[in-house]
Amino acid sequence: YVLADARIAEMCLWTTWLHVGDLVCDGISCVVSLEVTPFFECVGSVLQINKLGVRYAEMYVAHLNLERDLNDLCEISVEGELAASYDVKPSSVVPQSKPTEISR
Repeated sequence: YVLADARIAEMCLWTTWLHVGDLVCDGISCVVSLEVTPFFECVGSVLQINKLGVRYAEMYVAHLNLERDLNDLCEISVEGELAASYDVKPSSVVPQSKPTEISR
């Protein structure tokens, strides 16, 4: 099951990813999706946010590489770790880039 506020297939923003299978809803749900190109253009237009995004992507993929069971529902959270490395609040961290590949 997918929990409330879960991110589905976030990894496809940060690395090359192949979706396998279908996601089926058995109740009322709300899905928010974003267009990749405008997302990267918007976030990439601010240098400091761009730098945070690159670091977020690096950290996210590093954690993804530690996962034993890779799937579209991997619940990886690096916001707190990223915020700590920049001494900012997690809610102010916004990711941006797709700089790296998973190692599998």
